[in-house]
Amino acid sequence: MDFIQNLIKKLFPHNIITHHINDLTNEPSDQNNITNDICISIEKENKSRQFCRLTIEQLITLFEHCPVSDRTLYEVISLSKPVKTYNDYEYFIDKNLDIENHYIGPISSLKIFYYFLNIPNDTIDTIEIYTQKILKQFLILEASTNEKISYHFIHSKPSVLFENVSTLGIFLKAIIHFLLFSIIQHKCTMFNINSPPESCTISNLIQILAPYVGILRKHCTSCTISIPYVSIADISYLLVRSAADKWTTAIDVNVYSKNQQFRLFNSVKYGKNNPLIPSTTFPFDSSLQYSFSDILKKSLITLIENHQIPKIYFKNKNFILHFPLYSNSNSTTTIPQNLLNIKLINDHIEHSYFLNLDINTNTNQNSTSSLHLNKSNKLDLSIPDVQIFITFVQNIITSDPSHQGYIHSCIRGTYNKSLLFFNIAGHYKYCPKKKDHHQHNNVAIIINSKAYTYSIRCKDPECNNTILSWKKIK
Repeated sequence: MDFIQNLIKKLFPHNIITHHINDLTNEPSDQNNITNDICISIEKENKSRQFCRLTIEQLITLFEHCPVSDRTLYEVISLSKPVKTYNDYEYFIDKNLDIENHYIGPISSLKIFYYFLNIPNDTIDTIEIYTQKILKQFLILEASTNEKISYHFIHSKPSVLFENVSTLGIFLKAIIHFLLFSIIQHKCTMFNINSPPESCTISNLIQILAPYVGILRKHCTSCTISIPYVSIADISYLLVRSAADKWTTAIDVNVYSKNQQFRLFNSVKYGKNNPLIPSTTFPFDSSLQYSFSDILKKSLITLIENHQIPKIYFKNKNFILHFPLYSNSNSTTTIPQNLLNIKLINDHIEHSYFLNLDINTNTNQNSTSSLHLNKSNKLDLSIPDVQIFITFVQNIITSDPSHQGYIHSCIRGTYNKSLLFFNIAGHYKYCPKKKDHHQHNNVAIIINSKAYTYSIRCKDPECNNTILSWKKIK
């Protein structure tokens, strides 16, 4: 057993360590919210995970006794809990050599999030004061290297919460869609293209903008939309080239699924040596001093220290803000949406085709079903190793907003027990041989749990139902 598992058993002998996340997340959500327990996952050598539930006091103790190099810890973000806003911002430097200033994209993203999560303020601030206000709310953790720019943005002193991670994911996708659409709609002497159709997805908008990214960054520094201190040029820095040399967004929109695992503060990926530490470029609330345990608490997505903070819900294709009436009551009241700048997003959703093409989620506050999982009841989570690879498969089949798929069923190989066949339904029908999606025939994603590789089997007759090339799971 690895060092950290031994340490947990030594420090907290009554705590359960399990391979199955459901063993920890099937408890009543009300009980979890009251205790504020933190569900963590432990990354192991073969990239598999083990899971454990700790109190915040136990988690702090674990950090005190565990060296950073062994701290391969992630917070499991349950769909049943309210959450702080968080996101993962990253890109590879060698694929984006034209970006000379690596701080433009991160600070622009923070300004955008601050704008949509706070009450409008007509006070004219300097950019310095405005930035200070932002950094009083947002904790920025950094794990950048010479190869990769990597930040975690966490709304550590939240002005508003989200009912669950699903609603947060929809909200951030809607913001990105709004931003990209706004860039295309703006006209200036150097940029003037036809407005896209209402049916454009985020992927469509990225493809439209890709040829113009250099022009936007260089010539649209004075072109603006409603967000203070953010130009069209600044927003264009959110578009980056991926490791596969394809245009995408630096903000990862695929980290909002059920039981998402988000790396903990001052923890490392297995075999790596770049822990997530507070950014010195974007210091958190620099007017105050915080202890190590304070920063750890502030960095936790599901640790809500003040339950009187208003929450954003998603109902009837609109974001709605609710505020608790009394501290000893479960009652809530709706606050006019113009108290936040979410009216812009609601208006955008109403007049675009965004929801029909970019969203495939379950936002019922009391639901424990996955965003893309359990569209049928044929997924047997009791099959060993299935739970470990669900998130990996989901990330593949939901990476393209215009071709969203879901896991219909999973079976183990009859002769080779190391093989897991995830049968995919929905609109994900990608064929690596064709390098495009088929119209009708589905695919299966095959996992070799022993070799830690995966492949896609295309069920289209023209592909002869063959298994295509195997790739390493990273």
